[in-house]
Parts: sequence; structure tokens; C-alpha cells
Amino acid sequence: MRVFLFVLAVSCIFICAARAADPRLVFAHYMLYANDNINVLKQEIRLAQSKGIDAFALNSNVWRQNLADNMYQAAKEVGPNFKIFFSADIHKDANGNLTPDQLVTMLTRYETHPNQMKYRGKPLFTSWLGSDDSWWKDYNYSSALSGWNAVFQKAGGKNKFFYVPFFPTDGSLGGVQGTLDKFKDIIDGLFAWDTSAWPYFSPDFQNPSVSKDQNYLNACKAAGKVYMASPSPWFFKNIAGSCCSDACKAKDLSNCNCQVKGNYQGPGLWIKKWEQLIQLSPPLLEIVTWNDWVETSYVAPPLSTAAADVSGYTHRAFLELGQFYFNWYKSGSQPAITQDSIYLFYYTQSKNINVPADGCKVVYSDQLSDKVYVTAKLTGPAMVELRSGSATQTFSAPKGISTWSMDFQAGQQLATLKRGGKVLSTLTGSKLISNSNATHYNFNVYSTCTTC
Repeated sequence: MRVFLFVLAVSCIFICAARAADPRLVFAHYMLYANDNINVLKQEIRLAQSKGIDAFALNSNVWRQNLADNMYQAAKEVGPNFKIFFSADIHKDANGNLTPDQLVTMLTRYETHPNQMKYRGKPLFTSWLGSDDSWWKDYNYSSALSGWNAVFQKAGGKNKFFYVPFFPTDGSLGGVQGTLDKFKDIIDGLFAWDTSAWPYFSPDFQNPSVSKDQNYLNACKAAGKVYMASPSPWFFKNIAGSCCSDACKAKDLSNCNCQVKGNYQGPGLWIKKWEQLIQLSPPLLEIVTWNDWVETSYVAPPLSTAAADVSGYTHRAFLELGQFYFNWYKSGSQPAITQDSIYLFYYTQSKNINVPADGCKVVYSDQLSDKVYVTAKLTGPAMVELRSGSATQTFSAPKGISTWSMDFQAGQQLATLKRGGKVLSTLTGSKLISNSNATHYNFNVYSTCTTC
């Protein structure tokens, strides 16, 4: 008996030590819908890798094998260090939907590929949704649990894979625990999307919190599972030609099937959330998203052929500023600032604009703030002058990272960095703020930076 207990204790020490040594990893949710060539994909991979992103999570709700093949091939040509894995999108829309057999293919087709992302020695797999029994009943499974069990069995067994899905909860400790209890035999962790990145159905867009992330982390730890959180850049949705129902206009969100996610803005959604998550230190983080051009949630520059509609609205400043936080999260230590840089963020029209040609004003647009924001990342104290149209404000900036804002005016937006009376740099936005001649509501953020 003593020998058995000794062996068990030694085994626990090795297992616990291995888990304590799990690297902190940063992924980016990648929408797999553009038919870009391998050279474009390699550009994206090299850029993501250079900023500290470890892998792309390929999201699609239909099986696009040629696009997936191209992405894995592009990663292979770049080198062995950047990884790829799938985020199976379990919902139906006009494009179609995945089938259980295609989920099996997602699991098995690339499991031995040199660029397949592995976590704790197993191919990593995640999904966006998949906990709804009704989806699985269309394929003659009695429940989501039985459906996933069958998929993993066909793929060679659940123990071959490390599965961390986004299964929606209300973010409460009990809600997360209930989901973990229900799916404990098939999941290795949970990914939070709506309660972590975007506060769905809440008008308080500008004050991110990690209270629900903490619930996820506590519940996952207690269950022996991992938690993957999801920081997000500013977000805006207004798809051309989408529906405009009376329910949407009335903010009847339970019945509104368009533009329901509205708008999310402010530096807190990126900067404050990263600082909160770094302190919380969940095992994994996934940026949402790298390239969702349709819903204007992206940190990538518009290299893709699918980015034509947002080509003038670079979000590159999120990626450039994000590199500081990616490295901080992964290393556990705040990086030294070795170069002064400033970043601008603003919408190009007022929330009060009236666009008769666009019949449905986006949900919660009244909650937006007509402000231009400047963030400074400084090696030492300096002065930051922010100019919007004809108005100017000057801020005393300490060493480190700070953010300020002012009410915006129509016209040019620019920021100037000064130290000791000397101008170090001037950052001018290439997009003007204008409330004239608009054809649709557009609250996609424009951003730029001195290092972009």
C-alpha cells in the first residue's frame, strides 16, 4: 500500500509540474472564407508571428478543405513554429453548415501535420457553439453530448484530442459549473466569447470587467480544466443589405435577427481588458478576431481580397499596441518600453448622424461616445497634444502607457508628441471625420500609430 501511495504521489508531482510549465499562448480567431493565395497567407502568418501570436484558430461553418489546405501549407512554408488549429462553427446560415462527418475530418486530416497546434501533447480543437441539442438532432443524435461522443469516437477517441469549445453560459459561477458538469467527459476546458470579449445585450460597452472571466477560471480550475479568454478590438456590425426588422428598431433583442451585436468602443475594450487578463492570467487567450472584415472585428491589416470594403480602415494600431500586451501575458513580466509611440482611434462620423438611405440605425448607437482617443507608450515623461478639427487639448504624459480622449470635431485628427519643447513625432489620421454625404451608418474604428 505504501509503495502504491508513493508511486501515486510521484506521478502527481510529475503531472502537476508538467501542467505548471504549460506555456502561456496567444491565438487569433481566423475567419476562413477568403480565397487568398498562399503568398497572402504567408504574409499574414509572418506578421502575426512577428507580433507574438502563436497560432490561428480557423473558423468556418462550412467545410472549405481547399482553404484549410492552403493555410496549413502556408504555415509549413513559413516554418515549424507558427501553428494552426480549427474552431468549428456549429451553426447554420445561408452558406450552409458543417456535418458531424466533416467535424471528424477537421479533427483527423491535419492531426500529424507539423504545424498542427498541440496542447499538452494533443492536437488542439475548439468550436464556436455546439452545445445545443437541436443541431445534433438533425443528424439523429439524442443530444449534443451523444453527438460529440460519436464524433470523437470516429476520429479515434476523445483522448487523442484537447477540446476547448465556446459553449455559451451566462458567465455566473453556477452557469459555468453546470456546463462543465454536463460536458465534463468530452471537454478539456472552456472558451468564453460573449461573456469575455463582448458584453452581449449590455449597453455598457466601454467598461470591460473580468468578473465573469474569474468565474470561468475558478470553475475550470476546480474541474481540472483550462480556461481560454478572449480580448477583442473595437467592434461594429452593419452588414449592407441586412434585415431591418421592427424588433431590431425597438431593441427587442430576443427577436431581432440583425445587427444585434451593435457597437463596442473605447480603449478599455483592448487596453484595460488586456491589463485585467494579464493579472488574471488564464492559461490561454484567443483574440477575436484576426480578420472578420464583415463584422469589422479585426486586428490584421487588410491584406486579404475579402477586405475591400474596409481597406481604408486599418486596425493595425491594435496589433502594434497589442504586441506589448501579448509579450507581457506570455512572459509574466511587463516589457521594457524602448521606443516612444502614439496611437490614434476614432470613428469617422458622429453617433447623431442621420442617414436616410440606411433605414436601420445600429442597435445601441446612442451609447457611443463621439470622441477621439490617443494612447501614448513612452520611455519617459512627455507632452501629448491632441487636435480634432479646430479644437486642441494638451496632456501631460508619464512614462509608460496612458490614454486620453476629447470630444471630436469634424475634420482632421492628429496627435503630436513633445519632450523638452522638441517635437518627437506627429501622427495624422488619413481619414477625416465627416457627417456629410454618408450613404450608410459606419462606426468602424479608424486607427493608426507612429509605428504602423
